[in-house]
Amino acid sequence: MDNKKDDIPNISGYTIASVLTQFLALMFFFLAIVAFVNDSVIGGVILVAIGVLCEFLFVKMIKKILFWKKQEKEGVSQPAEEVFAESLYRNDGESYETARRFYCEQHGKKAGKLTGEDDNMIWQYTYGDFAYLLMWVIDNGFYRPSKDYDEDQAEEAKAEIAKIRKREALPTDFLSDYSDGFFMEDEVAKKARGFVKAYRDGSFLDDVRAFAKDKLGTELYGFPFRWEDYDAFKPKIDEAYKKYQEKNSAADN
Repeated sequence: MDNKKDDIPNISGYTIASVLTQFLALMFFFLAIVAFVNDSVIGGVILVAIGVLCEFLFVKMIKKILFWKKQEKEGVSQPAEEVFAESLYRNDGESYETARRFYCEQHGKKAGKLTGEDDNMIWQYTYGDFAYLLMWVIDNGFYRPSKDYDEDQAEEAKAEIAKIRKREALPTDFLSDYSDGFFMEDEVAKKARGFVKAYRDGSFLDDVRAFAKDKLGTELYGFPFRWEDYDAFKPKIDEAYKKYQEKNSAADN
């Protein structure tokens, strides 16, 4: 008797969870509309951000369900319990207000009169706490599609990363347009994953703040990603990586 299908996850449980997640997303979007109608811009933005997060989770679960159903139909074995990768970076909009304030000051604009183009640029500012490090990962060939991605997602991610590596697109575009502000741990090759996590949790933000103040004349979340700025900051990451390797090599010996 063929027991291959016994190892496929409980699809019905994920289906229920996806329906509930979609319901929450729609609820937050509705509340956001109510907030905007009542001139509560900040509340509306926060509710939209939460709704986008729920929608992102819903899409991921639906893709998983479709993938598992395909495997079930083909009789292919899957792990009984899927272990999802943890996020290395997550932008849930907490830095938006700070970025908007800097953007408005720099461009002489008022928060209530911003265009969609302005809003897109402000979101680019919010990725200042990770964009340089992400570009360094891509530059050094350390990017790998997350194990949570299905085959189509993995191919799309590779295509986007190839464009960024050739500087035909920005790393902030990947975060805003492709991954909805998420970047997973396993999207970094094992060779560099320990360093990226340690540096991200360690001195990286202090290094970015110092660079922004000394070289850009602003603060964290007060600047967009520019290639010339990344090229100027990259040696700092290279230096930190070299020290990390030396430290861990000495520990091994």
